[in-house]
Amino acid sequence: MLRSKINITGNKLQDDVILSLVSFVTLVLLGHIQLDLVEGLPITLQSLLVVLFPLMFGMRVGLIFVSAYLLAGGLGAPVFAGNESGWGHFLGETGGFLFAFPIAALISGVAGEMAHKIPSLNRLTFVTGAMILFVSQVIILLLGIGWMDALSHTSFDFTSKITSLMPRLLVKTALGTIVFVLIGRILNNLNTKR
Repeated sequence: MLRSKINITGNKLQDDVILSLVSFVTLVLLGHIQLDLVEGLPITLQSLLVVLFPLMFGMRVGLIFVSAYLLAGGLGAPVFAGNESGWGHFLGETGGFLFAFPIAALISGVAGEMAHKIPSLNRLTFVTGAMILFVSQVIILLLGIGWMDALSHTSFDFTSKITSLMPRLLVKTALGTIVFVLIGRILNNLNTKR
C-alpha cells in the first residue's frame, strides 16, 4: 500500500530489488530474536516482518525477500529462530511455519495492493493494514500449528495452542500496524516536500 509513494532510482524494478534487500536484511537482523517461549514454540518477529514488508512494498518484494530468506536459512545462514539454519527445519516441527511464510507474504502483498486500489479502504489505512497483518499472521499460525499437529504422535490440543498464542499475535499485529502507519506518514511528508 505504500509502494506507490516510494521512488528511489526512478526504475520500478531496481526499486523493488532495493526494497527486497532492505526487507531481507531487516528480517535477518530482527526476525530471529526470540521474545518468548510458549510450550517449545519460539515467539519471534519473523511472522510479523514476513507479512509487514509485502503489505508495505507489494507482492513482488514480499515473495523475493521471503524466498531469499528461506533459501539463506536452508543453505546454512543462521537466520531462523534461535540463530538456527538448515534444510532439516523445513521437515521438523517448525516446517509448517516456514512453508507458510511465502503463502502469507503473497496474501499480504496482494491484499495490500488490492486495498490500495479501493478508495474507501485506502482512506482507512490503519484499519485495513491491521486486518491484513492479522489475517496473514493467522494463516502462518494455522498452517504452522497444523503441521505440528500432523507430526505429533500424541494427542494435540489445537485450540489451546491457538488460544495461548493469540495475545502475542495481537500485540505483534498492533506493533506492525503502528510501524506501517508511521512509515506511511513519513513517506507522505517526504513526498509533499519534493
